[in-house]
Amino acid sequence: MSSSLSHHRRSLGVYLQESGVGSTLNLSLDSDTSSTSTPSSGKQGGRKSTSTLYSQFQMSESENRQVAGAGSYEGSLYKKGAFMKPWKPRWFVLDKTKHQLRYYDSRMDTECKGVIDLADVESITPGTPTMGAPKMVDEKAFFDLKTTKRVYNFCAQDVQLAQQWIDCIQSCLSDA
Repeated sequence: MSSSLSHHRRSLGVYLQESGVGSTLNLSLDSDTSSTSTPSSGKQGGRKSTSTLYSQFQMSESENRQVAGAGSYEGSLYKKGAFMKPWKPRWFVLDKTKHQLRYYDSRMDTECKGVIDLADVESITPGTPTMGAPKMVDEKAFFDLKTTKRVYNFCAQDVQLAQQWIDCIQSCLSDA
């Protein structure tokens, strides 16, 4: 009957981009977001629905981009969690200087969820959709990154973006 209201404040995202000429500092602050949950659901807080996550994943190709002068490529991909975990949208940064693929909950996050050291990569291959994979995505938009520790499963928004990610990662691997 009654609903509890919880407020969530997103952290301030600070991005520093360096170029050969100078440096620019871009600050962006996301507004407060609110979500409600009913006590009968048994869930407290602001758990996002699958449709909300999918709509956040929808983006223009300009959001997946080469960062000028920064030696990196960044954008959104779905990543399958480790054993028996679901697919989740994550913001990825391919850092060619540090030879890493880092991922975050969202573009605004400053705290890294995980790092894939590209020195550990054995292969990058086309993948196949698995149970729980994002709907309405071409099966050719999936790819796998095999490291010495595990196999990471990824899904891009479309086939072209998947190929861009594969090409950028391959390029970074061949530079090592």
